[in-house]
Amino acid sequence: MNIDFKNVSFSYSDREKGALKDINLKIRQGEFVLLAGASGCGKTTITRILNGLIPGFYNGKLEGNVSIDGRSISEYKTYELASMVGSVFQNPRTQFFNVDTDSEITFGLENAGVPLNEINAVLEKVTDELDLEKLRGRDIFKLSGGEKQKIAFASVYASGPDLYLMDEPSANLDSAGIEGLKQCLEKIKTEGKTVMIAEHRLYYLAQLVDRVVYLKDGRIEKEISGDEFRSMSVESLNHMGLRTNHFLKMTSKDKKECNVIISDETISLKDLSIDYGKRRVLNKLNHDFHKGKVCCVAGRNGVGKSTLLRTMSGFIKWSEGNIVQNGKVISLKELKKKAFMVMQDVNYQLFADSVLNECILGTESKSEDMALKLLDKMGLLEFKNLHPNTLSGGQKQRLAIAVSLMMDKEILLFDEPTSGLDYKNMRLCADFLKRLADKGKIIIVVTHDEEFMDCCSDEIYHLA
Repeated sequence: MNIDFKNVSFSYSDREKGALKDINLKIRQGEFVLLAGASGCGKTTITRILNGLIPGFYNGKLEGNVSIDGRSISEYKTYELASMVGSVFQNPRTQFFNVDTDSEITFGLENAGVPLNEINAVLEKVTDELDLEKLRGRDIFKLSGGEKQKIAFASVYASGPDLYLMDEPSANLDSAGIEGLKQCLEKIKTEGKTVMIAEHRLYYLAQLVDRVVYLKDGRIEKEISGDEFRSMSVESLNHMGLRTNHFLKMTSKDKKECNVIISDETISLKDLSIDYGKRRVLNKLNHDFHKGKVCCVAGRNGVGKSTLLRTMSGFIKWSEGNIVQNGKVISLKELKKKAFMVMQDVNYQLFADSVLNECILGTESKSEDMALKLLDKMGLLEFKNLHPNTLSGGQKQRLAIAVSLMMDKEILLFDEPTSGLDYKNMRLCADFLKRLADKGKIIIVVTHDEEFMDCCSDEIYHLA
């Protein structure tokens, strides 16, 4: 499959970010291309043009011509594109059609009218090749974010497209999940598939990419060969607003000891156990979270990290043990007053009709001036009058963080806050959390982001 962009420009009808300006780009059959650049530079827009979401779903003005194998993409029927192009979105929940994993993996095959015996054979093949045995027959809504991402990829992989389009596929994956994703990408590359991947987390792609297309403000700033990209220093990448191209392993031992005396400024888990139905998710946890420190909670997908945050925010009642402050057991009702949580999927907690109103919704002070200053610091001021659902994934993440800063809460909990964030905004997020800790807040962050942990963590708490 050969792809050709000729003088392509696109502008969204409701915003400026993500627009494309005079794009000329050729992708050869079997090429592995990384789309890199800051959030809002146009990476996702390129993928939306290729899978037909532009202009079919997203309104705007499209100019120029995009062709696949010499035929204009506008001439392809929707079902033709669907058979050629497979997409894995940043938020996998937005592309699910079923409630169980088996049905989701085989959805594309069933939709194409593939015979049942062939579908079952492909399902077993995909299960074996992608190591999905533990995810078979599961309720999709009970999967972790990383597990959902694996099912989204499996669904595309099962359909066997010629072109794979991926938007931040590693955003919610742990290190083992990223390694599994890398192996999948290696496999489809050896099969001669064409891959275009928009990504901020770069290290796992370093040995795979044939070319890096670096975008800035909707234009192709430069194209970098795979060899050149692999030889670039971290400093030069950071200067371009890109993350590191090599793996950075963080462990608890990498951090200095936190010499903090346990007091009323400490929230403690005492033999805390949490059940989901008949299944014990977390068992007899004992840990102290100190005011003035950023504690990052690490561990594999599905180990219970998000469950711990939901419990400490008062959403879930624990089964055994207690959460204690200054020798006093804290109730669920008290936790709800003390804590605020930014969820992994922030779409669940955006309610207002504008970005500005989202910031002041539920705050006692209703301080519009404070909200405007925060939006400016988070790079969202220009979107203040837009509906939150029109923002990109990374922008929504920053908005949710801004909302958390508006809340005068003692305990601030963040579930994968750097998901979909570029280098600049990842550092911005890290700096904000450190400042909050300096103000005496208890900061607990669930994350797989090694670069982020290196920037801001005072302590790393591993769940296994």
